[in-house]
Amino acid sequence: LAKLGGMAPARREERPRGKLELPKGIGPLLPPHRDYLAGRNIDPDYASEVWDVRGIGIAANLSWRLFLPAILQGETVSWTTSSISSRARTRYVSAGKTQERAPLKSLLFGEPLARHAICVCEGPLDALRIGAGGVATCGLSWTAAQVERIGRFPLRLICLDSEPKAQQRARQLCRQLEGISGRTILVELQSKDPCAASDKEINELRKLLD
Repeated sequence: LAKLGGMAPARREERPRGKLELPKGIGPLLPPHRDYLAGRNIDPDYASEVWDVRGIGIAANLSWRLFLPAILQGETVSWTTSSISSRARTRYVSAGKTQERAPLKSLLFGEPLARHAICVCEGPLDALRIGAGGVATCGLSWTAAQVERIGRFPLRLICLDSEPKAQQRARQLCRQLEGISGRTILVELQSKDPCAASDKEINELRKLLD
């Protein structure tokens, strides 16, 4: 998990105080997990080796999901999961309040891999598709703590889904960042979301992040 540590902008952080409880059945990515990631235009080896994404197969709860750790100071402090089944009622299921050392919604998924610029996405898989610098608020809502974290970066791309509701929220987030020094750019993809975006679109974003 230290793979994601030590790369975020230097800043004092309050040490997490809760107790982390992980889901049962976490293990390496199995062929169905790998196929699902590849189908979302995400390299399974990159997801596993760089982002420490793992799989949950047959389990009492949260079966056939991707396990996506939230990292702070080099340690997993919370997590979310994404179903790989099209029949799942809920795509993302995250740690409950008693299962995390720090609240998921006080963090940006993927932040430790970012340097001077970030691309703010809705879901963790979108951030994975963007690559290093891609971060996720884990939903269309965000907290003041997440806005503060976004504002730490001098260059901020806001890249939510292309549907009207998501774009409305993206504009709201841009307005919230107006008073913070730095530059905020609203990105409107031609595709539904970063996972559906062409390599050309992603490469254009990466030019700004690298």
